[in-house]
Amino acid sequence: MRPQASSTDAGGHVSLRDAFRALAKRAVRLKSADAALAGSDASMKKCLTASDLLLLGVGGVIGGGVFVLTGAAAHDHAGPAVVLSYILASLTSMITGLCYTEFAVETPVAGSAYNFVSMAFGEFAGYLCGCNLALELTIAAAAVARGWTSYVATLFHLAPDALRVTIGGGGGGDEMDEHTGMGIKLDFPAALLVASVTGLLAHGMKETAKFNAVVTVVSLAVIGFVIVAGSTKIEKDNWTPFAPNGVGGVLTGASVVFFSFVGFDTVATCAEEVKDPGKALPVGIMGSLGIVAVLYALMSAVITGMVPSTDIDVDAPFAIAFRQRDMRWAESIISFGAVAAITTALVSSLMGQPRVYMVMARDGLLPKWFATVHPTRGTPVNASLFTGVTTGVLSLLVDIEILAQLVSIGTLAIFASVCAGLLARRHTPEGDVSVHDRTPALLRCFGLVVACVLFAATNVVSSSRGTTESSSGSATSSTTTSTSSTASTTASYVVSGLFFGAIAAATVSFNSLPRYNTPKKGFCTPFVPYLPAAGVLATTQLIASLGPLAWLRFVVYTVLCAVAYVWYGAAGIRSGRHDDTTSYDSRGRDTPHHPFQRLGDEDEPASSSNRRSPFATTLYGDENGLHLENTRDVTDGEVELVTRTSRAI
Repeated sequence: MRPQASSTDAGGHVSLRDAFRALAKRAVRLKSADAALAGSDASMKKCLTASDLLLLGVGGVIGGGVFVLTGAAAHDHAGPAVVLSYILASLTSMITGLCYTEFAVETPVAGSAYNFVSMAFGEFAGYLCGCNLALELTIAAAAVARGWTSYVATLFHLAPDALRVTIGGGGGGDEMDEHTGMGIKLDFPAALLVASVTGLLAHGMKETAKFNAVVTVVSLAVIGFVIVAGSTKIEKDNWTPFAPNGVGGVLTGASVVFFSFVGFDTVATCAEEVKDPGKALPVGIMGSLGIVAVLYALMSAVITGMVPSTDIDVDAPFAIAFRQRDMRWAESIISFGAVAAITTALVSSLMGQPRVYMVMARDGLLPKWFATVHPTRGTPVNASLFTGVTTGVLSLLVDIEILAQLVSIGTLAIFASVCAGLLARRHTPEGDVSVHDRTPALLRCFGLVVACVLFAATNVVSSSRGTTESSSGSATSSTTTSTSSTASTTASYVVSGLFFGAIAAATVSFNSLPRYNTPKKGFCTPFVPYLPAAGVLATTQLIASLGPLAWLRFVVYTVLCAVAYVWYGAAGIRSGRHDDTTSYDSRGRDTPHHPFQRLGDEDEPASSSNRRSPFATTLYGDENGLHLENTRDVTDGEVELVTRTSRAI
């Protein structure tokens, strides 16, 4: 089909209407796995082994969770049942990790969840995932950097905030800040640490892996000491009541600590620099999750046994717990190990985010400046610099509790998207398919997600109602209260049962669809569609437990990202900066391929001065010559060139 001329403005640019039309079609296109692999950069050195990935995963996960967030989760939400919070979060992460591993082995390139969601749902969904991934890694890095400062202070027997500079608050000091919420605590050591790690990452990946290995071994040795020494000071009475805030507290605690598992996501982000992705990635992702799941459970059980959960310090829980148990000699050891563990967690977060920026820039979704890779170091230098600056500013200015609340919901949404994405990809025909051909799988994914959200919302409402009735029981007669409570509980069980049945029906319905894109070699997620569906259910349940403020933050941020996508994409199409055959290489130069599957010529606007022939999707030129590449049929019965050649112009 010949393209029709599109309206243009006086400057010869594509009209706004046609730009939006083209962007809408581009937004739903699937990313091609083969083209994504072809777009990988040879400048990125393949130097990482399975042991490197395992230690990167363990180091990235263990610091952010136990040494930073255990105190807040146990003190404010779960109590001693924080053990169950960690187990629930780790099980959810393992299910998601299986899905991550399959995607990463199939397409071992940088980008992680951004690539995976783009392959399953299209460019726009991938862009939103990439934006949330960038926010997740930035905030995770800033949070653990501020935790690092607290533990350095306790290492020298100082208060956790001793190394921070407080400005504002009327001069009332730390006590006034705590009670009034006024004043800003500037964390210069955290900002300096971020700058140092950024420099290390820009220097080289192999050097970073060696540094991470040494520091991770040190932190694991200290963790072993914590478990052994702390277990001698456990008092069983501290575990009573075990779950003071009930199931709701356990779920909220799980959602708070969940972001500590983002370290395995960094393993997938570094896939482009792995020597043997098929063997190393499963070891790095699943092995690190298994190790840290055991350590999390043991350490959280120890600290809640040593100290009542109401007395656990939020900033430096383990060091202060040993001090309270008259083991000041161990406080410095704990703080030293925490400093080491948090350092590796920071390395992990700052390592992953630049690679997400780099891949999004390759795809034309960010300025090409972010795609630059150092020609000799093999690292994304520009993206690393941007990451270091943004993370350093956050770590300098923003409190850790606020950071943790911001990051959790984005992490959970990404994990849910990857689990649902595996279901969609397994049941989407291969090749360049229309939205109509993808509809059966998409409808089932939509039904599954809606059923999971409704089920989770019902449970949260039921838990909230039970808490309210319990607190107001003295104001009514016991008989009336008992009858009302019983009726309410019965109704919630019925509604929850209906929604759970809808989840089961949506999950089983995938079995009626033909399967595509099932890995023939490498890693294959078992028990599909059941395990991915369980991942969607678990993550949506945790999202629901975060509360309205977290939902509002997520919605606002997502809307802002969507507006940015529409503005940047439409402006690029109108100016000719973005088209369907442009992406960027490691030096910021235009390259002719685009990793998203192409549309027909009739789907693309073109100015009247630049109409494309029916062969426009296969013919392009650059400084190396004229190129023809394989594409799909042009018209019924006629097939375009099926070989790829190049000759100098």
